[in-house]
Amino acid sequence: MTKPLLWLAMGLAALAAGWWLLAPESHRDAWRVEAEQPHVVGDSVDPFIYAGGEAFRPVSGSATIRLAEPDGSGTVRLSIEAPADSAPLTLRDGSVVGRHWDLVAPIDTSTGLQSDAFIHGSTGIGDHRLPETAARLAGVGRFELTVDRARRLENLSGFWSVADAVRQEDGSIRQQGLVYSPLLRDKTGFSDPGRLELTLLLYEEEPGSNVLVHLVFTDVVVERSPTASDVG
Repeated sequence: MTKPLLWLAMGLAALAAGWWLLAPESHRDAWRVEAEQPHVVGDSVDPFIYAGGEAFRPVSGSATIRLAEPDGSGTVRLSIEAPADSAPLTLRDGSVVGRHWDLVAPIDTSTGLQSDAFIHGSTGIGDHRLPETAARLAGVGRFELTVDRARRLENLSGFWSVADAVRQEDGSIRQQGLVYSPLLRDKTGFSDPGRLELTLLLYEEEPGSNVLVHLVFTDVVVERSPTASDVG
């Protein structure tokens, strides 16, 4: 190899190595999920509002899930903001009020991380007050909540999921005119395998207890996963 070609080859190798070192960590993620169009679900009385309506409240914001391999370390991040002409964001017990919320939790694979699993309903995973649905990825976590980029709450118990959508456009959960109820014997058939939702439930104590926050992101894209085909 002549010297010019040798120098060119060395330069290209160095460039490739430098790009890899500077490349975003997302290139090494096993999972990468992006979500937008968040909604705050429920009111001070009912955190689920199966019939939808005004208590399925659109806000602005986005969410990101990153999960690396081989150790499975990762992070769930959500950011929401109430429009200036609407009511502020608040926990259902009224203890925290603000317009901009940032939520973050590490993904802990030791506490029951689920992939390609059925959740909610009678499955024993998630919240029995929601209908059964197929989750691409789901888990429990301890969330840190930052309100208006100042006040901070830590160690909030939560359950998050990327799963087949159960909410209709109006926020209701229904099939063929039947509105869902946790009293139904059959809790299946209310999800849409053609759409995904990213959901977060924050609890007063542990999953299944009083709900403090219920968020649903209706525009979800799985940008990277261990499987070949993804639903957007």
